Amino acid sequence: MVDYFLYLFNQQNTESKLNLSLLPPLTDFYQKESKPGSDIELFSFKSDNVQPLKSALYEQSLVQGFDYCLLPTQTTYGPFKLVVFDMDSTLIPIEVIDQLAVEAGAGQEVAKITEAAMRGELDFNQSLERRVKQLKGLSMDSIQVVKEQLIFNTGVEVFCQFIVQQGGEIAIASGGFMPFAEELATRLPFTRVRANCLLDDGKLLTGEVQHPIVNAEVKAASLKKWAIDAGLSEQQCIAVGDGANDLKMLQQAGIGVAFKAKPTLGKSADCVLNFGYLDSLLELLPLIEQCHSSSRVKQN
Repeated sequence: MVDYFLYLFNQQNTESKLNLSLLPPLTDFYQKESKPGSDIELFSFKSDNVQPLKSALYEQSLVQGFDYCLLPTQTTYGPFKLVVFDMDSTLIPIEVIDQLAVEAGAGQEVAKITEAAMRGELDFNQSLERRVKQLKGLSMDSIQVVKEQLIFNTGVEVFCQFIVQQGGEIAIASGGFMPFAEELATRLPFTRVRANCLLDDGKLLTGEVQHPIVNAEVKAASLKKWAIDAGLSEQQCIAVGDGANDLKMLQQAGIGVAFKAKPTLGKSADCVLNFGYLDSLLELLPLIEQCHSSSRVKQN
């Protein structure tokens, strides 16, 4: 049996008590503590098989309306000094390649491939090459057109500013494209950026992408290298993503956050945000550091 803390927040129906009995059988399930005036509920329990529990939590979060974070009690977390983000549908509300495809007149076909890839139904490298092929002949001017459409998702800017103010770094590891990641880095102080490069002949896209492709393995390896370069442990790192291509990166980080994610990712992540936005982590992260401090871990 392993001890876990379960943090519940962003509850949609505060008048109705959450029915946690719908989760797999647990032992010693009880409310541990809550901060006065906080909307975060904290529970402690034991489980010998965490994956079925994560799957059940994900399903019940959608049914009952809450976000959550599930972390082993004996692990020390923080201080959080590196947050690595996926870009498309995580930092920004769009999939950039879908917008480029609209400019190229291939929007519907590319969107279908994108959705299948995000659900984990297609090999990412092959699906990316198939999508980029549809962009052959697209004017380089279209990249600027799409850049001008970029906006951050709600809560992103506040959350990133919070991390930076705490002395941490923010970074992008994306299966998307460098021109757009670099554009976001002019708006927020992302110190490290890794993304794919579209090839062109100076005027038009060639329909090819530079290799090696930034896929799930590369994203996870980037987070690991950046952490080592900064002298950080995994438990000081957070990864945020929304698709199957982010799973390995989230597993590499101390805390993996699934943001408005596809079920493949949501059922495996440590933290799941289906209802709230990234700024809802501002109150949660200090509580996690407090509950998982080295002194508390030793006491437990």
